[in-house]
Amino acid sequence: MPGLYVHIPFCARRCPYCDFAVSTNARADFRGSYVAALQKELATALGETNLEFETVFFGGGTPTELPAATLNHILASVLPHAAPDAEISLEANPENLDLEFLKALRAGGWNRLSLGAQSFDEGELSVLGRRHDANRIENVVRDAKLAGFENISLDLIYGAPRTSLGSWRTTLRRAIELDVTHISAYSLTIEEGTAFDLAVARGDMGAPDDDFGGELMDEAAKLLGEAGFERYEVSNWARTGFRSRHNANYWRGGNYLGVGCGAHSHFDGHRFWNERDAKVYVKTIQNHGTARAGEEWLTPRERAVELVALGVRCRDGFSLEEVSQTGAFDAHAALKRQLSTLLASGALREECERIVPGAQGFAIADGLAARLVGQF
Repeated sequence: MPGLYVHIPFCARRCPYCDFAVSTNARADFRGSYVAALQKELATALGETNLEFETVFFGGGTPTELPAATLNHILASVLPHAAPDAEISLEANPENLDLEFLKALRAGGWNRLSLGAQSFDEGELSVLGRRHDANRIENVVRDAKLAGFENISLDLIYGAPRTSLGSWRTTLRRAIELDVTHISAYSLTIEEGTAFDLAVARGDMGAPDDDFGGELMDEAAKLLGEAGFERYEVSNWARTGFRSRHNANYWRGGNYLGVGCGAHSHFDGHRFWNERDAKVYVKTIQNHGTARAGEEWLTPRERAVELVALGVRCRDGFSLEEVSQTGAFDAHAALKRQLSTLLASGALREECERIVPGAQGFAIADGLAARLVGQF
């Protein structure tokens, strides 16, 4: 079954590392226009298909910039199209949430909360442009549990300016102590056009150190593994039974529908996407009923490349049968030749007819992907 992604672009301000499709327009009339356009797109998409969604994910932006009642109203139009056991996720920032807001969300049907914690170090939070402190994260996790959320994920960023091995260990330990079900740890990436990109260009800030970033990731793998979390993707750890089903669908090359500005969709190799700018999105929906900005059909080779490149980053890996099913038969033959070397080295291994990362495979996943798909 496919997943559904709903984009809510609103943020109080843009973080210095962010290049996502966000809007800092706080005017109530514009936000209302966006919600109306989003609901129109949703109604059209759901009316034209007979899809049942295994996962629903509202991301941003900061969805919780909208009132709980508004979020619940949008979700109510989706729930009839969701599987009975669907994973219903909401991205949120700690500064937007209190116990009453969380209770309203839980009553509205959300069953998974993804919190943008980023760090438990006050200096790092300030550099990252975050509006909460470490204590706020802890209070929100406590309140979320009181509100009935049993599936809570924390997003963390490592490699930010002022990060030390000690501060990263403290962040990891405090996250573990909160007894959440899922933790994502992402390396800071300097994206073109962001405030951090401009700071690096001016010489006001150094670029992230890849070697130090590797040390920080190794520390995450060590501490989270010791705490009982399973590493099921390069940057993601989960308690048993709490993997992100929505993201796993992306990594498997599965089908998904995206609505909202900048949202992407994929169905059996057909990829299409919406206008990225929120104002353009609203006007285009109002005038034409659709905001599609482009589309492409992936070739068999492109589908095989994505399958392998994403597969080597995941605990479940990929199978040669899946590669063969893309129709990229030349790629399949080239892949088999390259695999023999990597399997012999232990970088990859075979498990239940699947190719999965070896003991050090997660640490070198990008290099493995380049070696494998470079032969296609």
